[in-house]
Amino acid sequence: MKSNNSVNTASRNELLGVEKEVVILLSDMIGYSRRTTDMRPAEIKDFMLEYHIALKEIVRSICGKNQRIESSAGDGAVAVFEKRAGTGINEMCGKALDVALAMVHAMEKGIIAPTRIGLFTGHIIEAVLEGKTMRFGASFSVASRLEELCGYFGTRILMDREVAFWQTDHARHLVSIGKVTPKNFTHPVHLFSVYRPGMHQCPENVNKKKLLRFIEMKNRAVELFCGNVLQGILPDFPQARVLLLEAQDVFVEMTGKRDLPTERILEYIGNHPRPEDDFKAVGMKIGEPDTEYGNIRLLNLSSEFFKAIDAEFYQALVVDTDWERKFKLIWRKKGECIIRFQDTPDGVYFIDHGCVSVLDGEGRLVKTLTSGDIFGEMAYFTKKGLRSATVMANSDLVLRRISGEDLMTMPVIRKIFKKIARKRKKTSE
Repeated sequence: MKSNNSVNTASRNELLGVEKEVVILLSDMIGYSRRTTDMRPAEIKDFMLEYHIALKEIVRSICGKNQRIESSAGDGAVAVFEKRAGTGINEMCGKALDVALAMVHAMEKGIIAPTRIGLFTGHIIEAVLEGKTMRFGASFSVASRLEELCGYFGTRILMDREVAFWQTDHARHLVSIGKVTPKNFTHPVHLFSVYRPGMHQCPENVNKKKLLRFIEMKNRAVELFCGNVLQGILPDFPQARVLLLEAQDVFVEMTGKRDLPTERILEYIGNHPRPEDDFKAVGMKIGEPDTEYGNIRLLNLSSEFFKAIDAEFYQALVVDTDWERKFKLIWRKKGECIIRFQDTPDGVYFIDHGCVSVLDGEGRLVKTLTSGDIFGEMAYFTKKGLRSATVMANSDLVLRRISGEDLMTMPVIRKIFKKIARKRKKTSE
């Protein structure tokens, strides 16, 4: 007969558990509340049992009966993939993605409801309490956030860099989404997804050469956006934006739709035209309030806009924000000439970041303009219709320019610039 001490020692050992390196697959049904709100309890039971049975069959068909996937919070599911005897981390990561892709195909066929899937490598501890296996580890929280971020990026699958790195069969279809730090996280996660025929807005008959071209362009663009410390690549937002726009054109040509992850990065660059001080360390901050977003950013930065606005313009500027899309981002280097005296105007400029010198026709300094200032409007409100000054970059610049053509289609913005031009003309007289 075992002594109480022996039993207690065994219990303590079970509670201590064993630390393991694993891949966690965490999934969540999209729109569960909407789907079940009008169901009776018995109908919800049947619906969810059918869903979870289908998930178990998918896992069993790929990994065998020893790999489990368990329900989590009703409409969620979690599977923990471990290294088996004689296998390595590459097999573990490969199986996890195989299961995720099989789930996506099941969604496309209507076998299971649309579901978001997060894959993350990390360490957990399994312990047994009263005969029940319990798992502990921060990796579950990260996998859960990846699943949530699928909604933000419009993907079915998101995985961390480690899962992506060990892929072989699916390597050429892996697409870098970007380095992000979700809200309340202390470290970034570099996200990847899979773009292949039949998933992620790519039809089954998608042009495979164009798809691979898009993937190559997108991955290069994201590398320029995030930077690569090991290869000595610093974040280059202007070049990244050029490649992202080209990649987006290819995607639209292939699918007739825009790629949302690409749009997310373009939006980020639009709101943060130059890397913030901690960007290299944390990447894109997701879920943080952005106090300088959209048209509010322009209005906050431009004191001249504020002085020109009255009640007549409030509705058009603050409520209707379409006008801001007309301001295109431009980057210029220190020493470049932005506009030249007596040239035909090419638009009105807003200084997002940096400093310029305004010179008269003889090259004398008239004034210095900085972030939040506007220049180039005078030419549109004079008889000659030519530039009245030369503007030189005193530093690297981030500018937003509205073309003359777009200006003519936006009477409210035109009125504001006209007020600014009149005031400047009076000041110079």
